[in-house]
Amino acid sequence: MVICHCKDGSGRVRSEQIPQGLQSIAGLLASRLLAPGLFGVSANYILGLQPSRVEMRNSRVFSAVLLIVIVSLVTFLQAPLPAKAQSSTIDTSQEYSSGDVQVFPYLEAWYTWISINGTHTIFLALHSNQLPSPVSAFVGQGYNTSSGSRVFLANVLLAMEVYNDTNNNGYLDADYSAGTTELRYTILMNASQTFTPTPVHKTTSNGVPHYTWGVTYGNVQANLVNLSGIGGAVANITYVSMLYDYSIKGNTTFLKTSYEIGNVTLVPPVSPGITLQGLSLSLLHATVTVSSGQLAVVAGSSPYDSQTNTAPSLMNAAQVTVDNTLAYKFQFKDNYTLQTTPPANYPAVYLAAPSNSIPPSVFQGQGTPSLIRVQDYVKASLPSIVGLPATSDFNYNTSRFLYRISYPAWSGIALQHDPTYIAYIGQGSPLVSTPPSILPIIIISAVILAGLLAIVLAIYALKRSRRTG
Repeated sequence: MVICHCKDGSGRVRSEQIPQGLQSIAGLLASRLLAPGLFGVSANYILGLQPSRVEMRNSRVFSAVLLIVIVSLVTFLQAPLPAKAQSSTIDTSQEYSSGDVQVFPYLEAWYTWISINGTHTIFLALHSNQLPSPVSAFVGQGYNTSSGSRVFLANVLLAMEVYNDTNNNGYLDADYSAGTTELRYTILMNASQTFTPTPVHKTTSNGVPHYTWGVTYGNVQANLVNLSGIGGAVANITYVSMLYDYSIKGNTTFLKTSYEIGNVTLVPPVSPGITLQGLSLSLLHATVTVSSGQLAVVAGSSPYDSQTNTAPSLMNAAQVTVDNTLAYKFQFKDNYTLQTTPPANYPAVYLAAPSNSIPPSVFQGQGTPSLIRVQDYVKASLPSIVGLPATSDFNYNTSRFLYRISYPAWSGIALQHDPTYIAYIGQGSPLVSTPPSILPIIIISAVILAGLLAIVLAIYALKRSRRTG
């Protein structure tokens, strides 16, 4: 037990027990920080031995100073540090890194960051360490174009759609403004029982650097929701993996994206008439594109804007131009593999989609808050990622390029598909990342300065009391 002897207002000496939680701090201050004789008070006085008359004369001032220092230190040690600014949580000074950032209470985003040759790439996948993880991922790239303008372009998976290809054209026909659609269900992935990240790893092949990473959501629970928003059945997806291989050669970067979707099975009991047999799968995507220059999208060989075009457009490739120069290319002519026995390959079907073909539930459903959290996180980080303002338009429902990747042969069977995205880098000034936050250092410095100020004031007060004593 540690006792502090202090004078009260009437001049009498009172003995006060220092709380147990403060004893180690008090002892440290007494035995190490306060040399005997400083302020005219010895360490023995603080630790409980009877003081001399000289020590008693200045005890009142010292006790007040000691109390201030102890309270300040305990407050600092016990109080949680303010959260770092979102743009500085990821150490953007690194060439590449992976880890977690907090985006919401009980919800983290596992990230991969790559910075090479003036380009910045960020990947975010939501998960939780306390609850089953939501299934959501975001990948974007920022760089200077050949026109000198800065651009940030991201791809986001908005929804998994199950449709009945009644006219056998390979894609989902839908015009919700006219009340027509081939959509049977939207698969809402509620949560996954496991979340397995693969941190970014760098290799070099024939002089070309490759950065690979990915995540796998395991044992995913999902609901099949019809057009009216009513759940038709519960489904289990064995796994949903998103794997990436990012490489750079000259002024061109290549992002190979591998979608691996496990078997989708309906969980009993299943209502009559609900089945996946003979149905097709579509992955609805949105692009988020922000630039300091003039943006335009070309789907196939024609300009396209999902907000103004009213008809879909089949395509083998798509491009984003900035100031009439090629900035980004979607390489869309490839096959997907259906994991039958033996595995079978089929051509994937790509479709530029108008906004009137998007179910309203996509932007209003239960998965929307997770998408918005990631959207807001990246939006706030734009100044450090690419040097663009945090006020940029990042709304998915105003995207100028919505597209579907369709898999006509499916029936709930596992599949794998590897679309590739190509960015064309300009020769402008390299992007410079914002340095990490120094807020915690400022807080520590403020506490130290406050303590020094208290000591100076105490010395001044003691000197005055000696002159007047």
